[in-house]
Amino acid sequence: MCGYGDTGSLLIRALSASGYRAIVIDKSQDRITALELEDLGFPVPGLCADAADPDNLVLAGLSRANCRGAIALTDIDDVNLKITITSKLLNPAIPAIARAESREIEANMASFGTDEIINPFDTFAGRLAMSLRAPGLFLLFEWMTAVPHQQLREPVFPPHGRWVLCGYGRFGKAVHQRLLSEDIELTFIEAMPQKTDSPAGTITGRGTEADTLLEADIKNAVGIIAGTDNDANNLSIIMTARMLNPALFVVARQNSHQNDSIFAAANLDLSMQRGSVIANKIFALITTPLLSEFLQLALMNSNDWANQLVSRIGGIAGAEVPRTWTLNIDPQNSPALHSGIESGMHVCIGDIYRDPRSRDERLACVALLIMRGRDEYLLPEDDFALQSGDRILFCGRLRASVQMEWIAKNFNIFDYILTGTERTSGTLWRWLEKKYNNFSR
Repeated sequence: MCGYGDTGSLLIRALSASGYRAIVIDKSQDRITALELEDLGFPVPGLCADAADPDNLVLAGLSRANCRGAIALTDIDDVNLKITITSKLLNPAIPAIARAESREIEANMASFGTDEIINPFDTFAGRLAMSLRAPGLFLLFEWMTAVPHQQLREPVFPPHGRWVLCGYGRFGKAVHQRLLSEDIELTFIEAMPQKTDSPAGTITGRGTEADTLLEADIKNAVGIIAGTDNDANNLSIIMTARMLNPALFVVARQNSHQNDSIFAAANLDLSMQRGSVIANKIFALITTPLLSEFLQLALMNSNDWANQLVSRIGGIAGAEVPRTWTLNIDPQNSPALHSGIESGMHVCIGDIYRDPRSRDERLACVALLIMRGRDEYLLPEDDFALQSGDRILFCGRLRASVQMEWIAKNFNIFDYILTGTERTSGTLWRWLEKKYNNFSR
């Protein structure tokens, strides 16, 4: 992982909590020292060096056989570009994931096969547009891409009507483009409208002043987006706007995680923290590759479909966001399940929902997607018959994923959940069982 700012620190904590090991490169000794002081599950080595230098990437392990991917998260797009180029040339077999905030750099990265390019402004703008168009889908995406232990987000219902957008930089432009497709009317406020190429009619100002907001007719707006690159200004915009129109739906951009407490106290309807937007998306890509496939399929369904699924997941998730995991039916990952299917047993998805301690109880999880070669089966029913080679995406509680692993790997437990018969374990008990069965005959 190259870069240990807001995004890197959030991602390292999430990956470490889930058992993933990483090596960090950052040219700031202060950041490397901060990494060393982190209370993580196990040590994360840090290298104080320039990640744009290929030799430093090799020193960190880019070319080693156990390297599973490279992540470019520095705050300089050109450096992230150099990292992904180096990764693709020196170890083309591994995925390269990069942050990019410039469309030119984004296009350049895509041209040589960067596996995932994340623009936080586009990502958040897309989610904001989704919340207006399909609140159920928005909530589903938020839950599925959250890092472990986050609290379940409550549903949000942004109003349709005229909004005020303060700040027309990269974030403001991304929001403008997305909201145009939702037929949302926008009034713009920008401190330097000529420099930022703001739309005609943009009001000059920062939005922190009541006069500027009144000129934007804030009293008759339904929502406001404070999108400047200054956290203090964004909070000032929100507070001033609320005094003028308490009914506003409030969206704000947060630029630094150090301001978490004051942004939480501001009681925003939606907030965009660049670091968490990127970290959450990368975490989902690394830990559950099938999740991206599922979310693409989810977009093709209706908001009512999403509402039903959200209700179903909410009923099993508890207070925290659900975990996601993939079950691969193969000899390495699920020997008992694979062996049973290969021997001719009829195994359905409902069978592996059974609790290994009491087979009449159901595990707290939902099968979201089954991939069978190129075929995709969304939300399979309990009677869906499984085959060797299937890859199944689940979401639910962490305990359910552990219990499902027992079912897939332990032959005794697999027999029990499928037949209801508890197979004895150990050589002595198997001998006694055989003698008893012979005597009974």
